[in-house]
Amino acid sequence: MRWILPLALLATTAPALAQDSVATTAETAPTAAAATAPAEPFQQTIAIACRFTWECVENEPCTETEFTPDITGNAGGASADALTVQSQMVSDAETVDMTGTKQVKALSLTGGGFDARHLLSIAADGASRYTVHYADGPIVISYLGTCK
Repeated sequence: MRWILPLALLATTAPALAQDSVATTAETAPTAAAATAPAEPFQQTIAIACRFTWECVENEPCTETEFTPDITGNAGGASADALTVQSQMVSDAETVDMTGTKQVKALSLTGGGFDARHLLSIAADGASRYTVHYADGPIVISYLGTCK
């Protein structure tokens, strides 16, 4: 009997608490255009060919190699000097989705999954480093070269 009054109050106030404070009508409902972010004012297509001539595995001495992945994708941002990049790195071994930033001519991308994390850094002059960190081991493989 002592629970009847609190339960009755709860039952009558819950619908009032769940109501919106602003009514939504057909005229005030958001449209698909309003819900979509505007296109970034600066857009750029990414197409970069890399040539890595040195491969370094863990703490072993580096050896000469010929590893030539291509980076393709799109970049966009509010300023031409700082763009967000979404790309793919395609090589004979695999294709890796990568994201990152481009500032003027320098580029930094990261991607992959937990089992293999990829990091690519390209300096403004094209000098580049590509590193893959494997969780199994763990082991790291680094490549030194250029991307243009």
